[in-house]
Amino acid sequence: MRDEIQYGTTLIAYDLEFSQRKTLGIKVYPDKSVRVTAPQNSDLLKVRDKVRKKAAWIVKQQDFFLSFQPITPPRRFVNGETHLYLGKQYRLKLHESEKAVVKLSGGYLQVYCQNPENKKTVEELIKGWYKDKAEIHFKELFEEQRPLAKSLFDGHAILAYRWMKKRWGSCDKDGKIHLNLELIKTSKKCIEYVIVHELCHLKYLNHSSAFYELLEKLYPDWKETKDKLERWMV
Repeated sequence: MRDEIQYGTTLIAYDLEFSQRKTLGIKVYPDKSVRVTAPQNSDLLKVRDKVRKKAAWIVKQQDFFLSFQPITPPRRFVNGETHLYLGKQYRLKLHESEKAVVKLSGGYLQVYCQNPENKKTVEELIKGWYKDKAEIHFKELFEEQRPLAKSLFDGHAILAYRWMKKRWGSCDKDGKIHLNLELIKTSKKCIEYVIVHELCHLKYLNHSSAFYELLEKLYPDWKETKDKLERWMV
């Protein structure tokens, strides 16, 4: 069932399920949705009271996930549209050409293809170009942090990247660091920050106070850099 509570001026909506578990559990997901699982036959008013007591934590988790969500407006892939690359803005210029090519020239992101009116084709060409550039810059920045990875993890940390809808990055317990290809649109400083953030998860697979103490020690200006990342991708 769907339920909600009021926390100050914030309305917290959540999906409520009942199960055989003995205690109430609350999960906040990257899309900011909330799921509450309560023991069978729980009193709804008591459930709401427990959720209300955890409201500050719920809002904090939602804010955290929101700050790591790519929020670049959808692109239309038309002439004159602004596209980002390594923290700089470039105007899109489309050309009709037999050969499909994407390149930066004269302050423009130049796209050549047979049918520049086909937005899907233009989008795929640009995404392919972004991926090629990300492979170069992500690897370079990751290797610069290799000594840090070795100091935090006994195994061999490896880098992977893909398009993600919800997060800038993630870290697996086996030492695999995933980066969102969207990051190629922001500055190298911001990419570096996300890499260090995820490398800290090699030691702490959570967002505990110990994790943030480590991040603060290794990357003292992480808050300012995170703010820049968010502003760039608005």
